[in-house]
Amino acid sequence: MAEMNAVSRFFVNRVKGRANKRLYKWLTAHLPLPAGATCLEIGCGNGNMAARIMDGMSPASYVATDLDPRQLDAAKRYLAERYPTGLPDGLELRTADMLHLLFTDGSFDAVFAFAAIHHASPTHGDFTNVPRALTEIDRVLQPEGILAYEEFLHKDKIRLWLRDHRYQVIASDKRWTREVVVATKPSAPSERATQILA
Repeated sequence: MAEMNAVSRFFVNRVKGRANKRLYKWLTAHLPLPAGATCLEIGCGNGNMAARIMDGMSPASYVATDLDPRQLDAAKRYLAERYPTGLPDGLELRTADMLHLLFTDGSFDAVFAFAAIHHASPTHGDFTNVPRALTEIDRVLQPEGILAYEEFLHKDKIRLWLRDHRYQVIASDKRWTREVVVATKPSAPSERATQILA
């Protein structure tokens, strides 16, 4: 998985806040997050969406992850300012590689990846590692769990992967080059996923 370059870090840490406000508003209308949910965020950036979801949707636990230590440092700074008396109960930051998630199977009710999945490969335009990242996300997501993501690259290929693995898209929104999708994992593994695991 590739770390972000300086331009990407600037965008995530300085500019994306306004876009996250719109994204969060859309999610509140389309994301059926169960009460007491366990959540994982892949590529948490500066922690802005983690804070929004923790404050507004009240999951029981929210593990915000990033591979890039500079992004985790940015998230620690942002969250320390937002929560001067300490992080909310259940919110934690961890280093994690989406290609090798160190969580047990079915650990989470929901997985979030906001403009992060394309970072699975060494270069953004390369789709090679994206199926592996999606397979890892699928592995740690509970049956009937929710995958919510935002992407501006590989949109059709990601949708095809979801369809092949019997995910049901329950909401989507396209804005310019970006697409936001909320999909639910099937209750049983797909035949294709079973073949891959065998």
